Amino acid sequence: MTFNDSYPNIFDNAKTEISSADKNRLINSLKILSEGKNIESVVDIDSVIKYFAVHNYLCNGDSYTGSIIHNYYLYEEDGRLSMIPWNYNLAFGTFQNSNATSAVNSPIDTPTSGNMSELPMLNWIFESEEYTAQYHDMLEQFINQTDVISLIDKTASMIDEYVEKDPTKFCSYEDFKDGIYALREFCSLRSESIRGQLNGAIPSTSEGQTENKSALIDASSLNLSDMGTMNMGENSVDSRNNQGGKPAFGERGTVPFENNGTESFVPPNSNNRNAEQFDPDAKEEFRPENSTLQTQSYAISSLLLLGISVFVLISGIIIALKLKRR
Repeated sequence: MTFNDSYPNIFDNAKTEISSADKNRLINSLKILSEGKNIESVVDIDSVIKYFAVHNYLCNGDSYTGSIIHNYYLYEEDGRLSMIPWNYNLAFGTFQNSNATSAVNSPIDTPTSGNMSELPMLNWIFESEEYTAQYHDMLEQFINQTDVISLIDKTASMIDEYVEKDPTKFCSYEDFKDGIYALREFCSLRSESIRGQLNGAIPSTSEGQTENKSALIDASSLNLSDMGTMNMGENSVDSRNNQGGKPAFGERGTVPFENNGTESFVPPNSNNRNAEQFDPDAKEEFRPENSTLQTQSYAISSLLLLGISVFVLISGIIIALKLKRR
């Protein structure tokens, strides 16, 4: 039996050229990780904790911590594993979540849709008091040292006039403005909730929040659909109208190989620098049944997504730079 026969979901989907040595090293690391022992020898501790601190702030259910367990890259270097984020267009509670209060208060200590023991790249954090404390410290640094609202405003200002003038945009200029307002409101309330969860005023687990709903931050006035919704390429006017908002924008098509629950292995020091990059748009076609609904069902506003993506990217860079100085 070959490596590819044993681990096809990983090796068949590797994003760079890999050798037998790469495969051996990765398999060994995964075995140690699955045992839950000597985590420090196979996981880049600081990098992964930083990743999950920011990831859990963003409430991206279409991810490793969501019900499908996909949309991420696994990176291995010298036998140590880390995570590379991917596909955050349905972050901020917009993936299968119509309850803004639930999204804003997403529990930081049980941030998964299923059994955390099935997520070896995350579970070790909460199995250790030391690593849980480090994770909490990272969250606190993020919300206290990153001016999220300012980042949103600067990004929105940078693209505002282009959105207004763009004749090919998939939403109106007013929809774009609504999306920015909702994004600001979500992040403001999310930061408030995390502060409360860190100081004990708000339960930080799903069980605790179920038992004490009165402690949660009220986000009932926030319309998550203003930031986009997930409807797998079909029009979701009815679902959005139920929230009192405007017609929703659907996510087009499907995700790449990650939608079967696999992760991609990216080995270090690859010479394949000019490898073809995956372009999800190039492999998908959109054929609306009703052309009059194209702007509603084609995709989340590309420009609003650009702003969100830039916000996430800038946030990550700023956090990394600040934490690097420590």
